[in-house]
Amino acid sequence: MPRKKQGKAGSSGGGQEKAGRILEAAVQVLSKKGYESTTINDIADRAGISRGLLHYYFKDKEDLVANALSFGFGPMWDASIGSLSSARSPSELADRMVEVLKKNVKENPDFSALLFEMWVSGRRSAKIRKVFADGLNEAITRLTVLLGIANSLGVIRINPSDAEGLVRILFALYHGLAIQLLTSPEKADDERIWQPVRKTLLSALGGTTA
Repeated sequence: MPRKKQGKAGSSGGGQEKAGRILEAAVQVLSKKGYESTTINDIADRAGISRGLLHYYFKDKEDLVANALSFGFGPMWDASIGSLSSARSPSELADRMVEVLKKNVKENPDFSALLFEMWVSGRRSAKIRKVFADGLNEAITRLTVLLGIANSLGVIRINPSDAEGLVRILFALYHGLAIQLLTSPEKADDERIWQPVRKTLLSALGGTTA
């Protein structure tokens, strides 16, 4: 999902800059404090603006959080998919998938945790639920396209009709491991965990597990 600058100021450069600063502040505060504990004042203080100006750009907390979630998705998916796109073998792709998970959890643990909290919040907010679903669906689509291209170039060997199902399994593995690593972060550097993960990925991608 492309990084978007929201706000009533439309195409105004100054307005977009302020809206972007608010969204960056919102991601930072939400990641640290969580949805329920974060207040509009917290975000306004982090952004260095008045609460009134914040409300000029975003109607309420739900509107701000939904836009912040959309804003935060972009860089994460761009970096993750980008790092996978230059892999030239099943083993290289499997290794990069493992490194993406490690990096996201180790370098961005707060935002990774926020994504799970936003899934729960989405059960109470249609707006947040839509943003979360749109972000996840875009990531699934982008990775499905990437695997399709890799398969056509002979980098991996999969049945093209299985691509989306395989991607959904990969995301299930990713999110399941992410929850576990957020709970037990010391496991991120335990190679006994990653060897069977690599073998599973290699098998799925048509590579040898020997």
